[in-house]
Amino acid sequence: MKLKANAKINLTLDVIGKRDDGYHLIDSVFQSVSLCDEISVEKCDAIVVRCTDSTISDKSNIAYKAAEKFFEYVGLNGGAEIVIQKHIPLASGMGGGSADAAAVIVALDKLYGTKLTKTQLCEIGLSVGADVPFCIVGGTARVGGIGEKMTKLPDMPDCAVLLIKHGKKLSTADMYKKIDSCPQTECYTQTAVEAIEKGDLNRLCQNVSNAFSAVFDNTELINDIKATNPQAVSLSGSGPTVFAIYNNIADADKAKNTLQQADYKPIIATPSKNGIIFE
Repeated sequence: MKLKANAKINLTLDVIGKRDDGYHLIDSVFQSVSLCDEISVEKCDAIVVRCTDSTISDKSNIAYKAAEKFFEYVGLNGGAEIVIQKHIPLASGMGGGSADAAAVIVALDKLYGTKLTKTQLCEIGLSVGADVPFCIVGGTARVGGIGEKMTKLPDMPDCAVLLIKHGKKLSTADMYKKIDSCPQTECYTQTAVEAIEKGDLNRLCQNVSNAFSAVFDNTELINDIKATNPQAVSLSGSGPTVFAIYNNIADADKAKNTLQQADYKPIIATPSKNGIIFE
């Protein structure tokens, strides 16, 4: 069984509080994009993970944990051979590992005929990682809590998205510590949601934002991207990927050519209505 596991970006990411256990509460608009990993899942006697990136093969890959949690949840002594072709950059803030885990959970449900509901699939996903439930549902959604609260939204208006991973990934925990010392003063998610509900790309772009931008030093990259006249520029997740929104592929392609000359490695994608796509 072959699937595509789509990356995600955060059109907004507001940090609105902190739980007693230390986990931060977010209010965010997640968006699936067409950049994807390619996954193959087949029945096997044991759980085996092979990946084109040898640093995350076998038990070190979150896909292994996803398979373990699936079989534990459904009470089966099953196995899976999982092969992952990575295209989503590692440690990029675009949910590549979460997308792979989501694809494995959805694929195993099909292969073993367990016929779980979307809610049950997401329960398994949450036990693997906070972003996995969204990657199972995909499309456009408002995500709250620590990632477990999700409300589907209308599809994002048509546009093109340019993605650039540049610089080193800082740990999400360290980034949240920085947020604690630089609390967010203005939230954008509600206004962005209203824009999406009206299909208003311009208004949405005016409210694209990320609380981590205040504590992540990527000024040079953002200025270089802004010089290509995008509709919006922001950070995805806790970085280091920066994305820009353009009205169409032609504008994004022109920006890509300009940024390549500055030694960046941009990727062009489009909004996707799905997190997981069966081939």
